[in-house]
Amino acid sequence: MGKIRQRLDPKFEQTVIDLQATLAAFPVPLYAHVAQHRRRTKNPPPDSWVAFSTSKRGYKRLPHLEIGLWEDRLYIWLDVLEEATDRRDHLNQLPATQVLALPATFKCADDHTDKLAERPLTAATYQDLMAVQATQRHAEWLVGRTFLRGTAFFETTPDQQRTMIQQTVAALLPLYRQLI
Repeated sequence: MGKIRQRLDPKFEQTVIDLQATLAAFPVPLYAHVAQHRRRTKNPPPDSWVAFSTSKRGYKRLPHLEIGLWEDRLYIWLDVLEEATDRRDHLNQLPATQVLALPATFKCADDHTDKLAERPLTAATYQDLMAVQATQRHAEWLVGRTFLRGTAFFETTPDQQRTMIQQTVAALLPLYRQLI
């Protein structure tokens, strides 16, 4: 846990600063929530993150943006978790054509706790994701990008990485606007 607080949290706090200009274009204020892992005292979690939501108090019950790290990848997701209030209502107002207009490098997933749940974002996989939302009470909805360790993203400069993160968040903001 100490390594997360010493190494990762400052990077997440810097990401919050780096995204201020990108997020300023959003019609309502977005608040950053760096994961605190308060229930953990010894064993570190498998991932850590910063989430951006429209609430100062929390993010899990609302659609939110999440940027985080697993041991082998960086992820940037627009999330609607199972805890989200009116999850189905939020998702039903989101046009599939708008989601599918995202670049081909984007992915979708139905479980934020499983790093292997992601699939390429195609018409078929998105249709499957939405079908799960309609039939399963505990379903989750995630759309975004992941960057595996060893790929070109991690071989670029910090400025180039920052730009890629900003571009990904900017691409997700119109969807986020529709969800709130």
